[in-house]
Parts: sequence; C-alpha cells; structure tokens
Amino acid sequence: MAAVSAVLHGWYRMTDILWEWQKVLPEDVVKPVKSFLHSESMTSPEHPFYNPTLGGVELFIGVLPDHESRMLFSSKQIEYLRYWLHAMGLVDHLIPIPHSEYLLTMEILGSVAPVVIKTAAEMRQQQKLIDKHNRRVRGNVDARLASLRQLFERVRAAYGTCKGTWIALDFEAWELAHEVITEFGFAEVKWLPTRDEGEERKENDVVTTAALAESGTIAGDTNGVNGTEAVAHSSVGLEEDGKATDANSTTKQVRLEPVIVRSGHWIVKENQGYRNGQYCPDNRDRYAFGKSETLPWKEFREKIKQLLDPEHRKVKEEEPIYLIFHDHSQDMAYLTKEKYKLVIFPEPISLTIPETSPQEGIWAIDTSLMFAALEGDSDSRRKLEDVYRRLKHSVQYDFHNSGNDARYTLDVFQDMATGGPLDAQRDRRWPPPPPPLFDPTNPPPSFLPAENGTTTNANTHGGAPPPQKKSLKVQDWRPEDESDYEDTETLLRPDEDWVRMQNAKPIIGKPVSVVHGVDMPYGTKEMPPERGEGQGEADREADLET
Repeated sequence: MAAVSAVLHGWYRMTDILWEWQKVLPEDVVKPVKSFLHSESMTSPEHPFYNPTLGGVELFIGVLPDHESRMLFSSKQIEYLRYWLHAMGLVDHLIPIPHSEYLLTMEILGSVAPVVIKTAAEMRQQQKLIDKHNRRVRGNVDARLASLRQLFERVRAAYGTCKGTWIALDFEAWELAHEVITEFGFAEVKWLPTRDEGEERKENDVVTTAALAESGTIAGDTNGVNGTEAVAHSSVGLEEDGKATDANSTTKQVRLEPVIVRSGHWIVKENQGYRNGQYCPDNRDRYAFGKSETLPWKEFREKIKQLLDPEHRKVKEEEPIYLIFHDHSQDMAYLTKEKYKLVIFPEPISLTIPETSPQEGIWAIDTSLMFAALEGDSDSRRKLEDVYRRLKHSVQYDFHNSGNDARYTLDVFQDMATGGPLDAQRDRRWPPPPPPLFDPTNPPPSFLPAENGTTTNANTHGGAPPPQKKSLKVQDWRPEDESDYEDTETLLRPDEDWVRMQNAKPIIGKPVSVVHGVDMPYGTKEMPPERGEGQGEADREADLET
C-alpha cells in the first residue's frame, strides 16, 4: 500500500524568515533571499508577490496565544520563493524550507487576517504599530476581551475571502409584550463581478463557489466599505516541467464587489394594531429603503424561512451563510424559541467563527460584540444608534424600524470588517489624547525644588501619583460637537467692521445699523451728511490721538 502523505500549510513569522532562516542557509543563497524579501522589492510592481489589483503585496497579521500580534508570511509564499529563485537561475538548487518548529498553524494562532502593504514605508509603519500595540496588550487583556478580539479578526478574515451570503436582519416587537412580533427587516449581500462603466447588472447575477472554481481562491482588498473590490485568482503553482508559473501573467482575475442583492421590510398583518411609542419610538411607517410589505403571519413566517434557512432557500449554494445581528440575544430567541411561534432554527446559531474561514454552513455575527472589541471594553454593549454615530459620524432619526435597522447594522458591520486590523483601526478612529502642555506657573511635582534646593524626582520620591496603567479601552477625549462655535470663539476675534456691515451686533455696545458708512442707532430717520474722501481715515487718526 502506498504511503499517504499530508501537506501542512500555515504561516511563518516575518522576523523568523528575515533573521533566523537566513542564519542556516548556504552563503551563496543568502543574498538572493534578502533581495527578494526586502521591503522595497516586495512592494515593487515587478515583484512576484505584488498584486496589481490590490495595489500592493498581501501579507498577514496573526494573533498569538499571549494576545500579541505578528506580521506573517504564508507557507505558500515561502514555497513559491524557493521555486521562483531556482526557476530564475538565481540559485543552482532548491533552498531548504524553514524548520517545522517555526511553522505556525491555526492550532497555535488565535486568528489570522490579511493586510495589504503598498509601500516600503507603509510596511515599516505597520510593524511599528504592531510593536506599539503589543506593548499595550501585555497584561491588559482578560479572557473575555481576548475572545472578542479574536472573534473580530476572524470575522474580518471571513469577509475578506469575498465568499458567502451575508444577511443583516432585525425584528421589532410590541413594547408591552415582546412575544408579539410586529415587523422584520433584512438586507442581503453577495459578492458579484464588478460591472463595467454603464453596464447594468442582470437579475440573479450571482457568483457562487462553483462559478469561481476555475479561478481558484479569493482574496479581498479590505480598504473601503461599499466600494470594496476583490480578486478571484488561482493559487501559485508549478508547470508540468517543475518551473514556477508567473503569478501576474497566468493568473485569471475576476473583480468582485459586495452588492446588496435584495432587502425588505415585512409587517405582520394580524399585529398591525400593536403600536409602540410609550417606551420605544414608533417608526414602523418610516422605512427609508423601499416599500414596506404587509403579510399574513403564515406567509410572513414562510418568507423568513426561505430567506434564512439553507434548506428552504430557492437557490442552493455551496457557500456559507452569515446572519448579522446587533445584540443578537432577542433576535436569536425569535428564530429558535417555540413561545414566539416562529422557530426557523431548532437551536441557536453559533457565534464562534472557525479558525479557518468556513466553506459552508450557517453562522451568526453580532456587531455589538465587534464594537466592544474595537472599543476595548468587554462589558460594553452599545445600542445601534450609538455605534452608528461613532463609526459613521452621522445621525439618523428613523431607528426602530426593522428594515432601517437591518441596513444600518449592515453599514456598521462593513465599516468594521473592511477597516483594517483591529488595533490600527481603533487608533485611526479614536486617536490618543495629546500630551498635556507644560504650565510654568503650575509645574508637575517632578520639577518642584526640594528643601535642600535641588530638584526632586517624582518617580523616585513619590511626589507625583504613579503613571496610569495603559489600557486597551478607548479614551474618548474629544468634545461631542467639534464644530460648535463656542469651542473657538475665544481664539478668533470677529472683525468689528465686518460685524457692523452685516447689521450684526458689535462686540461691545448697543446694536447699530449702517447708513452711508456711518454707525447710527436703530430707528434713526435723519440722514447724516455725506462724508468727504479720506474723512474716515482722518477720524480714525483723531480717535487714536484721543
């Protein structure tokens, strides 16, 4: 019987490849390897790793068991490096692969997510950010927050594969009896080929895994929200003669983008008389993304089952289905518990995304948990309005309509899933507060003279409180409304002549009006004599002398 060999794929730390691997390589191959892996080389459009559609090289960020992150190469990239250098004649033999002890698999890593590096400076900056966040997480991540951070990166990686059906949904119920379901809203997203300019998308123009089988795996660009683009490309391989294939010339590329293929707002006909408004806003009639449908309960339940249950969907697809909730507990109860008379699923759907992005099945995602990880607070469960305002920097007034809430849930999900690595995304959204300015009139204790006339050191003498421990929790130090005039009125003094010419109140004194360039009290009917040329300048000089 022939022996069965297993091929194990994983990732290598970039530092291990750049520093440790080269120590054991033959001297004649060290220089070609260094040149191939140099940051300026990898970000060049002529490099084999460079993806012209993404505009850079795709690397990976993995989270270790101690919650620290590392920049990674995939084992496929290292294997391709070996064959490419040999095929190009830069080395006369295949370079040995790194030792298996350095290989990181999903059993070791908590999560792995792609990152696109476009310039050498960006690669150096990304490494600095990783080092900075590693110092911050040491000793500051509890088990609950660690699991949320891991979930965030796994969701981001799953969305980056550009596969599957993503359905944001929401239920609304009567505020005085939550078992009375009144409405349901949803928004369904699929990955479709990018249309050419002026081309109309055909109905049911859906890309499935089978349709892309010839193109191979899918890698997505995580820059942008609704304009996210992806590339379906074949894996790097070898020709029959053993030579490496050119990743740029032989790759069949298909641009993909996330598109809302359908959305809706369904109202239960039998429960139309149950209106909110006492404890919860009544926005049932304010669906902003189409026309609401009023359905009998039996049809209402059947349509939800056809939408969410893979066994009842009209189009059978061998792809995963992701249900996106905001604060999933009550909505999940509607879908599973018999007392609500809906029972779409026999048991709750798992919120745990697998280590490797799933290829089938149904999974649940909670944007409130994702935002808690982004905010660095495992106990926080912010309402949808608050999350939307903090991420989108805009305010909507038609929440608590299930159709609108589903669209807003999809918006905040895409904003987080395509915003980059968690720590870098948090710092970009909420920059740390600026350091306090030094006030010579009120110096810190470390600068106060001691009794003997020398300057004390607060850190050793205890003159100042110990520095606060670094935390992952966002410190939202900026004012709520940065555009308020009161925040700048003491910095810029309005021009008095402009104020008068605009019939506004002067800075000091009573209201004035302008008649022929002369300040006159309001209500004055007598016209002053016309002033000669240069009279205004003479009056100003006289005022200065006075």
